[in-house]
Amino acid sequence: MRMAIRKICICSLVLVLPLSACSKNETSNSIKADVILLDISGSSTNSVGSFSSEDHSPSSLSQRKLQLEAKIRSALDERTAIYFGFVHKTYGSTDIVNLVNSSLILQIDKVLKEDILNEKLLQETKAAISKAWSQALGMEIAQSNSCLTGKVESILIEGSNAAMSEKNSNTIATKLCSAASNSIYQFNQLKGDPQNIGSDIQGAIDRSLQKLASDERRLLTPDGRQMVFIPRIILVSDLIQVSNGKTITSATNAAKDKAAACKLAQDEASTFTPTYQGEVEIISDGFAGSKTDINNSNREKLREYWMCWFGTRQITQIDIGAKGIDLGAL
Repeated sequence: MRMAIRKICICSLVLVLPLSACSKNETSNSIKADVILLDISGSSTNSVGSFSSEDHSPSSLSQRKLQLEAKIRSALDERTAIYFGFVHKTYGSTDIVNLVNSSLILQIDKVLKEDILNEKLLQETKAAISKAWSQALGMEIAQSNSCLTGKVESILIEGSNAAMSEKNSNTIATKLCSAASNSIYQFNQLKGDPQNIGSDIQGAIDRSLQKLASDERRLLTPDGRQMVFIPRIILVSDLIQVSNGKTITSATNAAKDKAAACKLAQDEASTFTPTYQGEVEIISDGFAGSKTDINNSNREKLREYWMCWFGTRQITQIDIGAKGIDLGAL
C-alpha cells in the first residue's frame, strides 16, 4: 500500500503544492529527502583534497563546498529535505544532521494554505520564499550567524503583498535563518579539520537510514495524514570500507569470485533488521578510486559486495561508480 501511494502524483490541491510541481514519484503527502555523505578520509583524497584515480570525482573539497551550497539553495524550490554527514570512524561517531528540515517544508505548506487565497498570489509568495531563503544563505556565507530575521521577514511580507500574516512570516523567517546558519556551518568544516574522520561507510549509511525512519514517523501533513519520504543517499566515497582497523578489500580480494563476495555481504547482514521500511536510492561517486590501485577482478568483486550489501538495506536503486557528479545539480 505504501509504495502505491508513493507512485501517484496528486496535484489538485493548488494551495498546498510544493514550490515546484510534483514529480512522477511524488504525492501530496510525500517529501523528497536527500542524504549527502562525504568520505574525506586519507584513502579517498590526495593532499589537496581531490580524488586521485580515473574513476573518482575530479572535484576538490572546495568545489564540493560550492556544490553543497548550490544544492541547499534549490532545496525549497524542489521540496527536498536535506541531510548531511561525514563518514566517520565508527557508527557511534557518525552524526547525520538536518540542513533543510522536512518540518520547514511542511510549515511552508501550512502557511500557503492558511494565508494565500489565489493562484497569482501563490506564485508570487513562492517566489518570495525562494528569494528570502537565498538572502538568508547569502548573509550566512558572508559572515557566520549574521542572518537577520527582520530582513528575511520583510521579503516574505512584501513578496506576498502582506497576505502572509506577521506571525507566519516571522515563523518562516526564523526557521530560514536557523537552517541557513546550520547549513553553512556544516559546509565550512570542509575548509577545516572535521573530527573522527574515517571510512566506516556502512555505519554512516545505517545511521542515515535510522535518521530517516525516525524523522518520517513524526511527519504529518497539515490535515493530519502520515507523510512519507522519497529517500536518496548521495555518497561521495571510494567505497573502501575501513572499520575497526579492517579494510573491506582484504575480504573481497580473498573471495573466490563475485558470487562469494555477494555471499560475504549477505552473511554479514544475516542478523540485521532494516530500520527504514521504504525503498531507497543510492548514488555513489568515486568507486575504487583510492591511492592504491585495485585490479579489474578485485574491483568487480568489491562492486558485487556493495551491490549485495545495499540490497540488505532495501536500497534497490543503485548507481555505483559515477564519475564527477555535481552535487548541486542532483
